[in-house]
Amino acid sequence: MKLSYYGYVFTEVKTGVKYRMPIKNFIQAFCQFKDPNYKNKFTHNGEHIFLLHGPGDLYLFIQTRSKEVIKKINSQDTSVGEIYDVLDKDEMLGFASYVFVMDSYLGFASTTMAPRLASFGNFINDVLSSIGITEYQFNLIPFLHQATKAEAMSMPFIGKSTIQINKSNDFFDDIANYLGGSADEFEDVDSLEIVIEPKARKDIGKAVKKMMARIPDEGLEKLVVRAKDDLHPSLIDLYLAGNGIVADNINTRDEREIATKIREKITNNSVLKKKVIEHEQDEAIKQGNVESISKFCDAGSWSSALSDLQEND
Repeated sequence: MKLSYYGYVFTEVKTGVKYRMPIKNFIQAFCQFKDPNYKNKFTHNGEHIFLLHGPGDLYLFIQTRSKEVIKKINSQDTSVGEIYDVLDKDEMLGFASYVFVMDSYLGFASTTMAPRLASFGNFINDVLSSIGITEYQFNLIPFLHQATKAEAMSMPFIGKSTIQINKSNDFFDDIANYLGGSADEFEDVDSLEIVIEPKARKDIGKAVKKMMARIPDEGLEKLVVRAKDDLHPSLIDLYLAGNGIVADNINTRDEREIATKIREKITNNSVLKKKVIEHEQDEAIKQGNVESISKFCDAGSWSSALSDLQEND
């Protein structure tokens, strides 16, 4: 499961001014507020979606067709543990995304049938709108990174690697000529992608580093090297051409271990640390408290606010 990292801001709709404010307490208060009728109103593509508080800073963002699970979520005394109890040790919620929320950024990981990041952003904005906050929008900012060839060359272990070149790269003509292709035959070909696959658990660093040293930079649209070192004991994707999102891989299949594994990844990801600092020091984003949102950081404020909105409808 790929865990990708994003900064987040609240954008004032009228002015476009961006504010950096922790969302953890707001989300936690939303999860603590127990009103099945209210929680059932949020949907995506005709299916119910729910946000549940897991262990620590982990939240489960769920889209489900299972009536039994919906019933469990809608009950007055719902808990995430209640859902975990129906799972065997190695089972996962096949429709759950995992949102690990920090003060200025979040990690987002999806299983195959789970709602995606865009759905999460829309969900938060739907929640804001449901409590009368329309003057601000929640926005996610991907943390992007481009590695250098020197970084990749220093990696002691390299696995699967991908190259994408267009016609301005000398290798494009070399490959076309090797295949005996004419200019007319390749006229509508925009780019070529080459994937170098290792044998199981084998290091192909020598071959990939030879390739990196020889391939020209011009016309190189994508060069992705999957590698690991002492700081990254699990394989990570290094983007040497084209920006890639900062991400980690979560390998556990045990629901109860996911929060711990994510925390470990965050602690060990040196690129993420740099991106968080850049995000938190970005002068284009104001550090501040958005009062209309922060007042909902207490679960008790939700009942009165929703009652007032219903009376005004």
